[in-house]
Amino acid sequence: MTRQLTGRSYRFDLGDLKVRFTFDSPTQGSFVVVHGAGLAPDGHAETVALNLQEIREGVYLNSWTEASGATVTHLEDFENGTLYSNVTVDGKLYHFTGTIKELTMTQHTDAQDDQAKGNVDIVLTAMRELFADKDLTAIDRYWAEPYIQHSPQMPNGLDTLRNVVPNLEGFSWEPQRIAAQGDLVFTHSIVHGWAPNPVAIVDIFRLDNGRIVEHWDVVQDIVSAEESANGNTMV
Repeated sequence: MTRQLTGRSYRFDLGDLKVRFTFDSPTQGSFVVVHGAGLAPDGHAETVALNLQEIREGVYLNSWTEASGATVTHLEDFENGTLYSNVTVDGKLYHFTGTIKELTMTQHTDAQDDQAKGNVDIVLTAMRELFADKDLTAIDRYWAEPYIQHSPQMPNGLDTLRNVVPNLEGFSWEPQRIAAQGDLVFTHSIVHGWAPNPVAIVDIFRLDNGRIVEHWDVVQDIVSAEESANGNTMV
């Protein structure tokens, strides 16, 4: 391919439909829906396998299939900054014409920062309302099925949360460090009431369209600095 696309991010502006798209590699791309035009929720993020073919210098035929089953076919003219798009959603075909504009590194970083901050806010609110307030309706607001659970003692699905939370006594979740990247949020916390003694937990949450859809954790018994081989606190 004569044009270097890998690692570059673009704004696809198709009128009411606006998407931020990054070429991760010649065969993979990731996108965030800025405005979905009723075809996709605003903020939806996904990574897709690309079928990318160069037609002539600076002009590409690009297509992919999304997790929902929606298909997208683009004629991307980077030389002239124009884009022709055919999208099928639930068997209905939509035609769009618009523009392509490369995002500067600052714009790309700012967009990533906005997404990460939004995801952190969602996780902190979700955990507070569900675990501190014991408001089970928070599950419907901030989580979504299929909920994939990697914690070895908990099965998949949101029914587990609905069953576990009401029985927690003296529970507190105290994040000490928080980081986010893309659709992932990482927290390092002191947790009381999850185990007989306080524990340190690293939680990893994956979000899709503003909902928590996947979770990993690492749980450690808290050892004091005096008992630690390195003399450092754990959190």
